[in-house]
Amino acid sequence: MKIEVTTAEILSGLEQLGEVPALSLDGHELSGNQVLAWTKSVAENLGEQLDILQGKVLLLPSNSCEEAVRLLLHLVALRLGIGFETEAQTNAESEPLAIKVQTPDLLKIDLEELSLLLTDKGLIEADTTEANFTLYKSQQESLRALQGLVGVFSPLNKFARFAIFAAWSSRLSVDLQSPEINPAKALVVLERSGFSGVMLPATLLKGLVAHPAIALTNLKNLQCLLYETEVLLAQPLLQNARRLLASEIAGWVCSETDIKPVAKAEQALTQKLEAITESVAKHPAVTNSFTVPLTGGDRWAVFAQAKVQEKIQGKPGMPDMAGLFEGINTELDTEFAHIDLEHAVKVTEQLNATALLSMLNAFSHLGLFCDQYSVHSLVELLETPPVAQQHRALIKRWVRVLQEQQLLSADGDSWRVEVDPDSYSDTALAQAWGQLEQDWRALSGASKTIDYARANAEQLSDLIRGKVQAVHLLFPRGSTELASALYREGIAARYQQRAVSALLKSILNNWEGQPQPLKILEVGAGTGATTQALLPVLDDASGHIQFDYQFTDISVAFLDSFFAQHGDQEQRPWLRRGLFDIDRSLRSQGFSPNSFDVIIAGGVFNAAHNTDASLRRVAELLRPGGWFIMTEPTSEEFWVMASQAFMLVDAVDERTDSGATFLSLSQWHNALEAAGLELAMDLPVSEHPLSRQGHRFFACRAKQNQMRLTADCLAEYIDHFDSEIFIQVLDQLPLTLEGQVDNAQLQEWAQFMDSHQGDSSYGN
Repeated sequence: MKIEVTTAEILSGLEQLGEVPALSLDGHELSGNQVLAWTKSVAENLGEQLDILQGKVLLLPSNSCEEAVRLLLHLVALRLGIGFETEAQTNAESEPLAIKVQTPDLLKIDLEELSLLLTDKGLIEADTTEANFTLYKSQQESLRALQGLVGVFSPLNKFARFAIFAAWSSRLSVDLQSPEINPAKALVVLERSGFSGVMLPATLLKGLVAHPAIALTNLKNLQCLLYETEVLLAQPLLQNARRLLASEIAGWVCSETDIKPVAKAEQALTQKLEAITESVAKHPAVTNSFTVPLTGGDRWAVFAQAKVQEKIQGKPGMPDMAGLFEGINTELDTEFAHIDLEHAVKVTEQLNATALLSMLNAFSHLGLFCDQYSVHSLVELLETPPVAQQHRALIKRWVRVLQEQQLLSADGDSWRVEVDPDSYSDTALAQAWGQLEQDWRALSGASKTIDYARANAEQLSDLIRGKVQAVHLLFPRGSTELASALYREGIAARYQQRAVSALLKSILNNWEGQPQPLKILEVGAGTGATTQALLPVLDDASGHIQFDYQFTDISVAFLDSFFAQHGDQEQRPWLRRGLFDIDRSLRSQGFSPNSFDVIIAGGVFNAAHNTDASLRRVAELLRPGGWFIMTEPTSEEFWVMASQAFMLVDAVDERTDSGATFLSLSQWHNALEAAGLELAMDLPVSEHPLSRQGHRFFACRAKQNQMRLTADCLAEYIDHFDSEIFIQVLDQLPLTLEGQVDNAQLQEWAQFMDSHQGDSSYGN
């Protein structure tokens, strides 16, 4: 009955249009009478060939004819009381019936007959008459009060075809526009045509609203806008559209299987959203949760906040802290007992002293501080000859350090040298570097660190002016061999790496028997010096402990170099690679909060643009009870100031105020605490000889008072939903200034979740 009602209303409307154009396209028009005549002729021709049409569906293979012809054939099907599909594929065992029908020449195209297909309605997945009738009636209601011309910018899919039928039933003329039209041209068409109503896809609607010319476009005749969308549009966008277009706006959500009014879709969405959120809230560790719909159908992002309570004992990977500290300290003392640490420290101090003299030597090569009587202002130091703009802050630090070390003295707004220029002559420095090479080799068995420091010292005047790039000295011909040696040779680096190795071994041993793998992330892994020190421990544990180790850096070259040597997937299936930048947001890089049990950073955070912000990022990555293991210098390394410092970015944290290259020990303690990282170990102890060098090993625990919550355990509470659901555990749901959950922020995070699904680093 409903298909008869629909058809009768459409035919009546076309009859009342009479000779008035019912359909305009490509510069020609079809009147109401012509549409009636064409569809009647084709329907009669089809009916004459077949005895029984009831229960059949008219099929049109994709791209078999013009879109306008498809529209008219749909009306033919309505007149015959049969179903109509344009893209349907049969699932019947028998082939559909092929039919040829004669067509009247009304469309100004060479079309004498059409090849059509007919099949049983029950054998294809066609929409029900009820759904089509509901779609038609809702569109008819929106168009009922209009007069004049309606513009169609949508492709002639089911939504647009029934919208046109609804327009015809209301005696409205329809003008077909190209679905490929851009917003600028669409605005011109809307202004010139005087359409009282338009039908368009959501993409064009968003383009119109965003276009700067819309405020200047005269749309006084426009009263109603119908749009189709795959996903619900944001309310602020629709409110802005109503304001700018000054018209009523009605939308339909269209999927492959269904078309429903936005209001109905919103109701169903709300019900599903509430059901998912309620299910997540039943988990005993969840204190708050929020669900966000994702694009593309029945897809959702769930954000859950874990409960906070008193410190929880017995979390995975939590050994006896006092015993662990004592054990690692004793292990390190035993490891380095055969080395004269006092002598090793003195050699390093001599390296720094030689680097300071090399700074003065560089100035002398530039015509500055050539004798003890010369006095130079800061302007002269920076301009004679000009220091490269990117190195000016570094040169100012040089002057400060040289004054602190009593090699320069202030003379008003200028400085004079306080040592004999012969002490920093080329001859004196050649002798000093030669002696350092011998002493360093005796300690470490190699001298690449001294070779590198000396190469920089001999080219400092060109480095200052930007004529030589420091990166080429550290990575000659792109090789990482020299850079890797720097992190292996120094006694302080070896001490730190041994401390990391000892702690990780203990964490792995405490993890044995846990049902889920221990997830380990190394950030800024670089040449892999720290990782190489850990490989023996990891290889040994891989036979009886489940873990996953992700080696990350900002540079693909470092990843390629390390994995070419150590990334055998058969030998080390637990070793993975990835890009990670400590200066960028986690989510934009495909990393999820609360997704790692251990994070390792060897000498990385001194290169951060903002240490505090970067520490907060890695702290967010850690699960409750997780470990943050970091090695960092905490005092000026003068030889680094004369070499690698030429590659460091300008900081925007406490280093900016102090003018220092590195944070001090107390500043590191404050930064870790501010990031919510509880310091558990800080080595070497104060009385240790290596403590004078300022190279520290820090081990911190994260979120000790937060209940452990993972995406996997939450999934068990929502696996009964026949939906695609992505889960992320947060430390805190984002809030607006009014204290409400920040839905806009969660929408943004949900998009990151969606775009990075499948990334190995994503998820909890």
